[in-house]
Amino acid sequence: MIRGASRTAALSAPQAYALGHQLRGVREGQGLTRGQVAVTADFFPAWVAQIEGGEIHDLETMREYARALGARIRGTWAARVRRS
Repeated sequence: MIRGASRTAALSAPQAYALGHQLRGVREGQGLTRGQVAVTADFFPAWVAQIEGGEIHDLETMREYARALGARIRGTWAARVRRS
């Protein structure tokens, strides 16, 4: 289980999918590999793939991943990724 997964808000499947794809775009825009971000975020590389694929619905985990990218997530319903 990813840290914090049991105590924070959960996104719907469509929200997690959309947000995961936005985060992937941020990562790719920076020229980073999933492995590089996994090290920075202290996540397993498989978790990065699951986050970007919308399989992880935990909002705090998504926020933690965004922070590792130097970005942040605003809102919970229509979450958007913004560069910090």
